[in-house]
Amino acid sequence: MESINTHLDDLTVEQLDRWRGTRKPTVSRHEAIQLLLRDSLSLYSREIGRRGRRIKLQLPDPVHLGAIYALEQVHGFGPVKFRTMVEQRIEPRDVLENPSQLSLPGAVGIRIVQEIESISNSTIVKCMDRAYRQVEVAQSHSASILVIGDSDYPKRVYDHNPVPVLYVRGDLSILSSAKTTAVVGSRNIREPYLGQTRILAQTLGEVGRVHVSGFALGADSIGHEAVVNVGGKTMCVMPCGIDRLFPPENRELRKQFLEDPNVVFVSEFGFGQGASSLRLRKRNKLIVAFADEVFVAQSALDGGAMNAYRFSIEQKKPVGTFRSDSTPETEGNAFIESDFENTLRGGKPFELDERVSHYIKCNKQVSSLT
Repeated sequence: MESINTHLDDLTVEQLDRWRGTRKPTVSRHEAIQLLLRDSLSLYSREIGRRGRRIKLQLPDPVHLGAIYALEQVHGFGPVKFRTMVEQRIEPRDVLENPSQLSLPGAVGIRIVQEIESISNSTIVKCMDRAYRQVEVAQSHSASILVIGDSDYPKRVYDHNPVPVLYVRGDLSILSSAKTTAVVGSRNIREPYLGQTRILAQTLGEVGRVHVSGFALGADSIGHEAVVNVGGKTMCVMPCGIDRLFPPENRELRKQFLEDPNVVFVSEFGFGQGASSLRLRKRNKLIVAFADEVFVAQSALDGGAMNAYRFSIEQKKPVGTFRSDSTPETEGNAFIESDFENTLRGGKPFELDERVSHYIKCNKQVSSLT
């Protein structure tokens, strides 16, 4: 593979000329470099005002981000491999230049190294171009892009689901809050589970725990709103780019949340990417990674919230649920309860009439999963 730097230089000139073409009146390359250099002084750690509060923004070196995108093209080079790369203190662009320096054992490791070596120059150029575009879009949305290894990259995610890139709109500090609880459930949640979910979320906000959910209709949105209404903090983990509206029914809620300093939108999917069934599942895994504990409010046995439950078991996170009322809509609750009672691996069931104070002790009452 030829030196990457040659292609990066060509791409930089191409990007510079493209940017010059958007300026009126047209500027020379020298003038363009001066303008971009001035702007870049605030590229990596900017601050903006949001309802009178200043929020730190962070953006990566586009070359670093582009190298990550290129490595994502390699089959089998997933989150765990990216974490290995960080732990071995190797930069992504250095892996592209010399894949053999990344210590990956066995036949799988050999295959991955060979695939990295075979990455075409055109693929690298496309990945670099994508990175520059993503950084530009992030700036236009006053958003941050965190890459694995950054100081602001959340430790919980690094430990349990180390996705290489996180796209964030809102206060980065919320992502690494001391105490977090995920609350998930059915899009068609009904009483008494609906009301109890609202009370649970309000209680989390009142005691200072950060609420985490997926901004879906039903249990997710009810929880998000309940927390915000009491001045608490909430994470909206998205199955699409944070510039995309999903679900469409939440247009007004999204507009409201984007102006609230206590709400942060986060996704592992880049700007412009829409939701899909696979991304919904990955979103659930990321929700669990952000949480210290998970609460399944109401779910059928085949409900999407059960994916979050399974990821909770996989990540060894404590689980809570409301006790099933023996209807199909709460068979998921019953399964979680049974799993807890039979194996001490499932979730602690809460009675629907239990006092709210019990909920905030969920992390002490549920299984430790040890």
